[in-house]
Parts: sequence; structure tokens; C-alpha cells
Amino acid sequence: MKYAIFIIFNMLCLLNVRAQEISGQELLDRAIAFHNPSGNWSTAKMDLIIDMQTPGNPMRRSQMTINNRVGSFYLKMLNRGNLYEYWVDARDSARFQYNFMAPTDSIQADTLNLTQERAVRWRNYYSYLYGLPMKLKDPGTKVNPVVQNTRFMKQEVLALKVTYDATVGQDIWYFYFSPETYAMVGYRFYHDEAANDGEYIVLEGMEIQNGLRIPKNRTWYTNADNRLLGTDYLIELKVNR
Repeated sequence: MKYAIFIIFNMLCLLNVRAQEISGQELLDRAIAFHNPSGNWSTAKMDLIIDMQTPGNPMRRSQMTINNRVGSFYLKMLNRGNLYEYWVDARDSARFQYNFMAPTDSIQADTLNLTQERAVRWRNYYSYLYGLPMKLKDPGTKVNPVVQNTRFMKQEVLALKVTYDATVGQDIWYFYFSPETYAMVGYRFYHDEAANDGEYIVLEGMEIQNGLRIPKNRTWYTNADNRLLGTDYLIELKVNR
């Protein structure tokens, strides 16, 4: 028992030293070096197929293209037998279709959520999640200089706190990285940290394509009661430089 306690104590001390020896920006740079070792993210064109499973609902398949070189985005989503498509260009101009047809009027567009605002929101959502940790270099991102050593899903991790300029977002984020490889293993966000609201996301598996390491599956839970919200399964990934 004493030997086991000694080992655990030494591991915690080692992790604490690692956290103290690295700044927030240094941790982010090392994490990006792991996930984007060839520096391809900024010019990559990614084609993804994602299946989303939520409790009590049928699987929803989404197919998308994130083209960082030209700043465009395309999403095709099959939901309850209906096909939704969104296109967004680098100027945030958008168009959309429902079952291969453009909406007949603004009432139908609003009813089906086929709007410019929704299209841009989808673009920002998927580009952010599948661009982490590289997206933490975007303008308006505020990286806390202090790295925390903590536990996430029963493993020791280095935690990076991130907030944003008010014009970008108001949530508080924590990103968790392996202290050995700097691979991202999960993250969580709060709208109000004191209220313990928000969600945490557990990453599992890795897709390696053309110089990018993209986490494969993402499972979402509530912070307050660890309730399962759903899982995004990365079925296929193609990366062209």
C-alpha cells in the first residue's frame, strides 16, 4: 500500500512540474504540433461523413466539405428522410436546398431553418470542432497563461483555459491534453462556471490523413449530472492539401 501511494504521489508531482514548466501558449503550440505536424490545416480541404446518435432519436448522417484554402463550406444532412443542404462562401454568403429544391419563400425557409444565419452557424460549428486545437489561434481567442494539472475521465491531463473577446463568444472553455504526447483528449465549456452548466466532450480514436490528426469520435455529456447527450461518429475523412 505504501509503495502504491508513493508511485501515485510521484506521478502527481511529475504532472505538477510539467504544468508549471509550460505556459498556456506553449501547451497550445505543442498540441497543434501533434495534431497538425505538417502545418496543413490552414490550406486543407476536408471531406467528412459524420453520424450523430442521440438518445431516443434515429441516426442522423451529415456529409460536409470544409475548404480552408478558399474559405468555403458545404453541408448535406439527412434527417428523418429529408435532405438539407447548405453552402457558405468566404464572404458568408449562403444558399440552401430542401430535398433538392430551394425554399419557395421566406416563410418556408424560416420553418425549415434554411437561412443564412443557420448556414453560417453550421459552418462555424463544424469548422471549430473539427479544427481543434488549431482554431484556438483564431483572432479573439484568449489563452490563459497558466496550465492546470487535473484529471479528466480518470486520466491525468494538462488543462488549458480559453475565453473569448465579447464579440466572439462568452463561454468558458477547458481543453484537456495528454502530458506525454499533447494529444487533445477532451474539452468542456460553461456558460456560467459557478452554476456548473454546459457540457463536456470525450474524444476517442484518431483519424490520420495527409498530415492531420483529427479526433475520431466525440461523446457529449452535461456537466451538471453527466447525462449522455449524444455521440458524433466520424465515419470517413479525406484530406486534400
